[in-house]
Amino acid sequence: MSNRTWLWFSLGLIGGVQAAVPVSTAVLGELVSPQVFSAPAQVKPLNRPQIAAEVSGQILRLPVRVGEVVPTDTVLVELDCRMHQAQVQSAEAAGRRAQAQLRFARSQWQRAQNLKRKGSISNEILEQRRLAVNTASAEVKTQQVQQDLAQLQVQHCQIRAPFAALVSRRLGSVGGYATPGSSLLELVQLEQREVRAELRPAIAESLQVGDQVRFRYQGQDYPVQLRALLPLVDERTRTREARLVFADTGSVAEVGAAGRLIWRSRQPILAAQYLVRRDGQLGIFVVQEDQARFMALAQAQEGQSVAVDLPPETVLVVEGRQRLQDGDLIQVTP
Repeated sequence: MSNRTWLWFSLGLIGGVQAAVPVSTAVLGELVSPQVFSAPAQVKPLNRPQIAAEVSGQILRLPVRVGEVVPTDTVLVELDCRMHQAQVQSAEAAGRRAQAQLRFARSQWQRAQNLKRKGSISNEILEQRRLAVNTASAEVKTQQVQQDLAQLQVQHCQIRAPFAALVSRRLGSVGGYATPGSSLLELVQLEQREVRAELRPAIAESLQVGDQVRFRYQGQDYPVQLRALLPLVDERTRTREARLVFADTGSVAEVGAAGRLIWRSRQPILAAQYLVRRDGQLGIFVVQEDQARFMALAQAQEGQSVAVDLPPETVLVVEGRQRLQDGDLIQVTP
């Protein structure tokens, strides 16, 4: 403040009239900037299964190699199926025998009904013949189930790709013996990928309303969209997991790529240098006609930028604010 301005300000106070405080101002829209957030992220496949055997048998063929991309239904593993094929034949023979027993029981039942009309047999024998038909019919159904199970075992001798995928590991070898549950191959699904990020709760909510969300890997940005923000905090890391999908299916990062998730807040922020504290609250001074009005910002924290939900044409006091109190007269100077 110049000597002349200070003299004029002092004389105003002595005369009982409040002197206008000289200040400099700026429009809010020129001071705020979008807040940019960033967090580590990695590209994960939607499915990465270890393909296991469902039946026992020697491994006859493992026609795929690590690094190959295989289409859906490709034969990945072929097991020795002779024992399971023999079980199918045995089940079919048992089924034919059950069918023959059912035909015989039905003929006996028909004959018993004819004899009953003539009064030649008792009700007890008639009931026995009917029970024999029911038993034979149930046996036919049981043998049919056994045949279906045996056929299913034969189908499991060939393990096929459940989806188009990359062969990432071979866990079995030709000549080895597979048992139910033993892993033979590991696949990585390539068609569907997601970006996974662990976010601090303080910034997780900003991602839901964020703008220009992208995954940055090796200097390249890939546009992504939030699919889900898990509504729970991990007890170990104290973070929330976010899952995002690539917005452009023609531009996706490799599976396993480790980069950064970057997004911008839709609500602009004001630098901490424009904040002042009055009556225990942090806020800003705005210009209303020829007065300075203190506006408290509930979310403001000491030394940190703060989101400001005010019209961009709002006029802020940028210099001289430390001398102001709410309602002071001001004089705007260049």
